[in-house]
Amino acid sequence: MKTGLLFGTFNPIHRSHLILAQSLAEWKELEELWFVVTPHNPHKEKGSLLNDTERLHMVELATARFPSQHACDIEFSLPQPNYTVDSLEALMATHPSRKFYLCMGADNLLSFPRWKDPNRILSLVDVLVYPRPGADIPVDFPFANHPKISIMEAPLMDRSATEIRARLGMLDSVDQDLPPEVAAYIEARQHYR
Repeated sequence: MKTGLLFGTFNPIHRSHLILAQSLAEWKELEELWFVVTPHNPHKEKGSLLNDTERLHMVELATARFPSQHACDIEFSLPQPNYTVDSLEALMATHPSRKFYLCMGADNLLSFPRWKDPNRILSLVDVLVYPRPGADIPVDFPFANHPKISIMEAPLMDRSATEIRARLGMLDSVDQDLPPEVAAYIEARQHYR
């Protein structure tokens, strides 16, 4: 089964994530797309994150309406900080019948040479890259023409969880940016205030 993996802290998950997941699935005919909730990205401060299980729950709420989209907590049982190569190996061991695709933004591709064991990642999975604002990939970029990396032509998603959290902190409305179930959950618990 062709399964896309979209890793992130999802702090919080928002509509752009869901639109992106659908676009990636259609582009490469993925049968499922899993949102892999990361407890601790080595490139981000953990202190700024909402509790792991609450972020996972919000992803579950957001994906419940979409039969082919699921929350994945594989990284909750792995050493922290979480490294994609370790998570991929764990997923492949747990689900040997699936063909996984790593989905990432162009901004992450630009930092990919500094990731833990990028060549091992490329030996395990194909990488699907979507555009991100301000992240143009130079023609001479080392991974720009790698046979296991595909770059999607798609409209830019200009929303970010950072912006949404800031607006929540200022008590601005973000209802258009969040799935209604997630907006209600955040409002009920007064997260990001």
